[in-house]
Amino acid sequence: MVKIGLTGGICTGKTFVLEVLKELGCYTVRADDIARSIIFSPNSPVAQEILKHFGEGVLDRDGTIDKGLFTRILFDDAEKRQLVNQIVHPLVAAEREKMIRDLENVEVYRFFIYESALLVESGVYREFDKIIVVYTTPEQQVERLVARDGIDPADAKKRLKSQFPLSEKLKVANYTIDTSGRFENARANTLEVFHLIEKDFPEE
Repeated sequence: MVKIGLTGGICTGKTFVLEVLKELGCYTVRADDIARSIIFSPNSPVAQEILKHFGEGVLDRDGTIDKGLFTRILFDDAEKRQLVNQIVHPLVAAEREKMIRDLENVEVYRFFIYESALLVESGVYREFDKIIVVYTTPEQQVERLVARDGIDPADAKKRLKSQFPLSEKLKVANYTIDTSGRFENARANTLEVFHLIEKDFPEE
């Protein structure tokens, strides 16, 4: 099974591309989904560790971590975001490797696609056979971020500037997908990259 990492900047269209690759028969998974299942599960292995640093004010009425509040804190506080990453990332990596082992045993999928916004800056990209970087224009990132999160353009630009540079991610890309413009174009570009991947990894 071929392991491919997928990354890009905020609101570059990573989720859209991942959905298209799923439609094409790839096994797809998002690092954020694994992290959420670890943090917000009823018997979370890291909940107590997180509460030590965030305080009980982050709990909701039923005593579990409030997803919305927790997410907002992470967006606004880089130090706490880094702390949570240090706590959760080893568990996410372990779960990812378990998934890969299980999938290799059943031999159903040719391609395992793992989407992570932090793939490059964390160094995890080195663990994959190939890397896809999804990109668009900064103007479109701001436009999408404003529409998605309901924030004003100034805040969107500030959030964009706080991100790891997209140019650095592009330096390690084996394939790139431009999602600017219409979604039909993004889909076509994704299909083109998928065909390139199939050529690079022909069935034995």
